[in-house]
Amino acid sequence: MSERSKNLEFTGKVVLVTGGGSGIGAATCRMLAKAGANVIVADCNMAGAEAVAAELSGALAWAVDVTDARACENMVAAIGERFGRLDGAFNNAGITEVTALKGAQLPETHALPLDVWRKVLSVDLDGVFHCLRAELPLMLQGGGGAIVNTTSLQAHISYPRTAAYTAAKHGVLGLTRTIAKEYGAQGVRCNAVSPGVVDTPLTNGVIHAEEYREMLLAPIPLKRFATPGDIAKAALWLLSDQSAYINGAVIAADGGYLA
Repeated sequence: MSERSKNLEFTGKVVLVTGGGSGIGAATCRMLAKAGANVIVADCNMAGAEAVAAELSGALAWAVDVTDARACENMVAAIGERFGRLDGAFNNAGITEVTALKGAQLPETHALPLDVWRKVLSVDLDGVFHCLRAELPLMLQGGGGAIVNTTSLQAHISYPRTAAYTAAKHGVLGLTRTIAKEYGAQGVRCNAVSPGVVDTPLTNGVIHAEEYREMLLAPIPLKRFATPGDIAKAALWLLSDQSAYINGAVIAADGGYLA
């Protein structure tokens, strides 16, 4: 049985993926398109979004800054005008303190610059809320849908010097559960995927550095880092009808770290 025939529930469906221009988001876009979905590849990096969309049949690239509520509203309004519906959304765009600090050494929490705190929260927490706020009316108009939010291991645990990222991801977990409770009866399911350590171009230089690799691998029973595809498969299942009775759940795609 082909991959597409196993996922026929995506044929003709419209699915939005933020952070779709690279990493986990790009891997999810590719899987969704292979399964027959019309995919909106949304990213703040339009070049990345266009490159991914160009690979896929029926995909649309969209430039969006999720920290801008109006931009999120305009994006979803355009989806409604073009497709008339929104069946699924993977709210995946995010950054870390490392991203916001542009690779500089992570400071202790009392020395974390306020602009870095606000930047991480604005992308990772406000951005998810902005997307949810825009997506839900169109989903409800179409009779329901499935939403997946990207959290992190740090929605469950914490590391020193990651106050902003940890706070944001705990917040996304709470948002996920709230949406699941509030909208489940109206046909909208909302779940989350919590990636462990994922090997992407963004993290490659850190996780494979001699001083970090063994420390990061030690708590992972599978003894390897996740690939973007590992996380994408979990997101795809949560977006699909195969998880029709899963609502308000969090899948830890972490190789057993939390165990």
